[in-house]
Amino acid sequence: MALALWANVFLAYKISMANNFLLNPELPIIRPNWKGNPVQNGRFLNEFKQSSPSMLLALKWKLTTNPQKEEKEKDTWLPAVVDPRDFLHGKQDGMVWLGHATFFIRLGGVTFLTDPLFYGVSMLKRKVPFPVKPSALPHVDYVLLSHGHFDHCDKDSLKTLRKTHAFTVLTSLKMKALIQGWLPDITVQEAGWYQEYALRDNQPQVFYLPAFHWHKRGLTDNNQILWGSFMLQTPEHTLYFGADSGYDQHFREIQKLFPKIDTCLLGVGAYSPAFLMRPSHTNPAEAVRAFQDLQGGTLVPMHYGTFDLSDEPISEPVRWLQQMESAGEIPGRLKILAIGEALHFS
Repeated sequence: MALALWANVFLAYKISMANNFLLNPELPIIRPNWKGNPVQNGRFLNEFKQSSPSMLLALKWKLTTNPQKEEKEKDTWLPAVVDPRDFLHGKQDGMVWLGHATFFIRLGGVTFLTDPLFYGVSMLKRKVPFPVKPSALPHVDYVLLSHGHFDHCDKDSLKTLRKTHAFTVLTSLKMKALIQGWLPDITVQEAGWYQEYALRDNQPQVFYLPAFHWHKRGLTDNNQILWGSFMLQTPEHTLYFGADSGYDQHFREIQKLFPKIDTCLLGVGAYSPAFLMRPSHTNPAEAVRAFQDLQGGTLVPMHYGTFDLSDEPISEPVRWLQQMESAGEIPGRLKILAIGEALHFS
């Protein structure tokens, strides 16, 4: 039976491995002359300025005194939490932030849930609750899984969601085996960077795009699963979900392919200390720079306030963004959402 399962995974996967580049040949490529994601010895290569954080950098972090320690300890701010059920059970296109990197999105009447995380993760507790019972979520057509880190790809949350929802997972290369190990009957579509998923003709277009990040879940699986971001598009609205990413040139490259992006969901937390976090996340100034590169209309910050993942005080990302907005340094609309607050697409 195990042999049959792996044979099925292989047949469904059908990944081209020519010249050490990986892609899904069943999906279209949207970037001219793109060969696929480079792979060496079964590991995806990080094409950006710096490789994934090492154990030595993590040890340096643990041995370094946080210069904001006292400020962080005194910071009791938490994001407001509001009831999202009016939007969740309505029909209008828009989205609601559910904390961290989890958004419920309705676009063209089709529903998406990004990186679902209902509970604590590893040894970290949520500092604010998930704003509804997971069983109260309306029908989810597609789950978007950006990458395999525990705070974005959570086994318990996916299994909880599967109890009441028959969704399809749209995700990255090499993720299928991990997900189907938890949910054997789940439908999974994998894509490499600059590829478009195969959705029905009357549904939004969904694309998998680059991110400056990395993969690790165990001791020896570094970069064995791809990481990335998503673009969702209808004739009326284009939305970019940046997932986890440091700042780099990929935001400008994405803008060339998508010259009108209405809404950008970008991370603004877990950025300190910079020597460890810069290859993984953007601070508020870097997120605004990415937003400028994308030439987006509305910036919605995420990835802050739900968990304590790094050294900056919990309220600093919001205060930093508000200061930039007051100084006229944000080229567009800034929308800081409460957890559970909806943003309607006009």
